[in-house]
Amino acid sequence: MPVECPRCLETNPDSNFTCSCGYDLTPLVRRRLVLERAWTGGGEPARGRTREMSHWHFFVGVSIVWLLLSLGEGFKLKLDLASRATSRLIGDSLMIGGADLAGALVGGALAWIGVWVMRSYEAIRYRPCPKRTTLAATIIAAMLIFVGRITPSGVVAQQIIQGLTIVGLMGAAYFAGSRRWLGKW
Repeated sequence: MPVECPRCLETNPDSNFTCSCGYDLTPLVRRRLVLERAWTGGGEPARGRTREMSHWHFFVGVSIVWLLLSLGEGFKLKLDLASRATSRLIGDSLMIGGADLAGALVGGALAWIGVWVMRSYEAIRYRPCPKRTTLAATIIAAMLIFVGRITPSGVVAQQIIQGLTIVGLMGAAYFAGSRRWLGKW
C-alpha cells in the first residue's frame, strides 16, 4: 500500500524507505505495518482505523426513516381524510411512506455509487464508508420528498430552489458519510 510523504505529499510504494525529496519514510512504513497486523489480528480495529457501518445498523436507520415518513404522512392523511377508518389510514400511510422511502433510496444508491467510484482511486486520502454516506443521502432525500409532498408545486421558482437544494444537500451527504458526522456505528 502506498505511503504519502508528509513533506512533499508524493505517493511512494511502501518498499521505499526514503522519498525522492529526502524524507525518511521508515517510521511511517513501520507504523503502517504494525497497524495492519493489529487490524488483521483481532476483533477491534487498531487506533486510527475506522470500522464500517454494519448491515444491521444500516437497516435500522432505513427503518427509522420509513417510520418517520409514514408517521408524517399519517398526520397529513388524518387532517385530509378525517372520516376514514384509522386502520385504513395506518395502512395507507405505511404504503405511501414506503413509496417515499423507495424514492429516497434511489438518492442513497446514487451516493453509494459515488462513494465506490471515489474509493476506486488509489490516491484518495480518506476512505468514506459507503453505508454511512448512503444512509445520510437517504435521510436527506426522504426529507426533500416529504417537504415536496406537503408544499404546493405551482410556483416555478420554488421548484428551481428545490432542485438546487437537492444538489447542495447531496454534496453535504457525501461529506456527512465521509467525515462520520453520523457517529461511529
